[in-house]
Amino acid sequence: MMISCTLLAGVASAALLSLAVPTTAADIGFASDRSYPESLTFSAEQDVFLLGSVTQGLVAKLDRTGAYTPFIADDKLVSTVGLLVDDQTDTLWVTNSDPGAGARTSIATQGKLAGVATYDAKSGTPKDYYDLGALSQGTHFANDIALDAAGNAYVTDSFAPIIYKIDTSGKASIFAQDPQFWSEDGFNLNGIAVHEDGYLIVGKYNSGELFRVSLSDPTDISSVALPEPLLGADGIHLLDGEHLLVVQNLGSDRTVELTSTDGWKSTTITRSEKSELSMPTAAVEAGNGVYVLNSRLDTLFDPKSEKVGDYLLQQF
Repeated sequence: MMISCTLLAGVASAALLSLAVPTTAADIGFASDRSYPESLTFSAEQDVFLLGSVTQGLVAKLDRTGAYTPFIADDKLVSTVGLLVDDQTDTLWVTNSDPGAGARTSIATQGKLAGVATYDAKSGTPKDYYDLGALSQGTHFANDIALDAAGNAYVTDSFAPIIYKIDTSGKASIFAQDPQFWSEDGFNLNGIAVHEDGYLIVGKYNSGELFRVSLSDPTDISSVALPEPLLGADGIHLLDGEHLLVVQNLGSDRTVELTSTDGWKSTTITRSEKSELSMPTAAVEAGNGVYVLNSRLDTLFDPKSEKVGDYLLQQF
């Protein structure tokens, strides 16, 4: 999730053209004070979406009518990136990073911050905070997060070749670290999902690769054979054991559905849909529907673009 300023230069004109595309009745448009949400999650228990903010470092609630309400304001949060709600434990997981565009960005945290905060999903009361960046030297960017059936959390670091684990006792550690996870400066590992058969599926933003990482042996890492590189692969979401959504930006601005019948050794593209607005970043299931966040983050990181405050959840 996220994109660098240099990568945006080549997609700015395409993004401007996409703004003229009309929305459909099933979409949910909403406005905020230039919050630039990058990720979202959905609480079935509350029937509400929860959104982050790159610029304000908050968490907001969004109902199906498009009513946007700030929910969590925490001074520790610089840019709220990955969000995941666990209705069973009433816990909201939030990754905290600093790409340099937040109101609380600083020299001390920009490109170095990799934190995870947890909150009561209903009241917003803080629970715990984990400083994942302290586990290794170098640059860091905590990005996406996924939970396994036992409640262990897995977090990608886009600036370091690392997947972190926070176990159910609250211990944070480096779960997997491999040279395949990093190829150049900028955003590498991004979206992450847990497969019920005991492995992670992880996307790599700048190369468009997908990896399988075993939960029982994190050194067991293999590439998923793709019909084409999924450049700009941002958020990913497993619909079931054989179907995965990959949200692409970096000029593609589309969501693809991948199907695998061999345990994610290989896959095919079985559906593709262009975004109505620019910079789609994440997908979530909400009841019987799937919604893709059109974040318009390209306008935030392009110094020549007018900053915007209206965004879209597009039904896929």
